[in-house]
Amino acid sequence: MKKSFHSFGLLWLAVITGFMVNIRIASAQGEKEQPYPIPDDINNIFKNSCMSCHGSEGGRFPKSRLNFSRWASYGKAKEAEKASAICSRVSKGTMPPKIARDSNPESIPTKEQIDLICKWAETIKPKKAEK
Repeated sequence: MKKSFHSFGLLWLAVITGFMVNIRIASAQGEKEQPYPIPDDINNIFKNSCMSCHGSEGGRFPKSRLNFSRWASYGKAKEAEKASAICSRVSKGTMPPKIARDSNPESIPTKEQIDLICKWAETIKPKKAEK
């Protein structure tokens, strides 16, 4: 009987502790600025041109630079920085890289798609610090 009471006490402690941890996580996430969602039309371009390397199945190096699977965890300032870099690189033609372009020419975004990406990137502005 003593052993089962002890087990019940440990189980109760684990439940309470888990509940408290979840409350802290939820409140911390509630305070974090909400991410800018990627619109469907832009997301479709990224799926075709970027996700094979910069998605959950991509290589370690490309995902370390930009990981669309983690976009919502970046926060507004980092999203703005990443979106600007995406615009810059697709505009210059450095993304997708030459090897991907050669082996998968349908992944090359059109001029219209690049314009859409850049217009979207311009809408992402981090909250400026108040003076």
